[in-house]
Amino acid sequence: MNPDIQLRHDVFAQLNWDPAVNACDVDVRVTNGVVTLVGRVADEAQRAAAERAARRTEGLTTLLNGLTVRPAAVIAR
Repeated sequence: MNPDIQLRHDVFAQLNWDPAVNACDVDVRVTNGVVTLVGRVADEAQRAAAERAARRTEGLTTLLNGLTVRPAAVIAR
């Protein structure tokens, strides 16, 4: 199997295993061993949790966290 594909699979496994991460809107891109997390999360805590989970992946050397935090809903008055 292509090493980038295997690494992507392994990172997804870590994200899905961690209950602090809602991985529904998170994608993992891997190019030449560089892992990039992309997508949107609810808050900064989930962004940090996703990064911690991804860093647990064996063989990961470079991680770019491109996750963005969804803006809080505007409450109509």
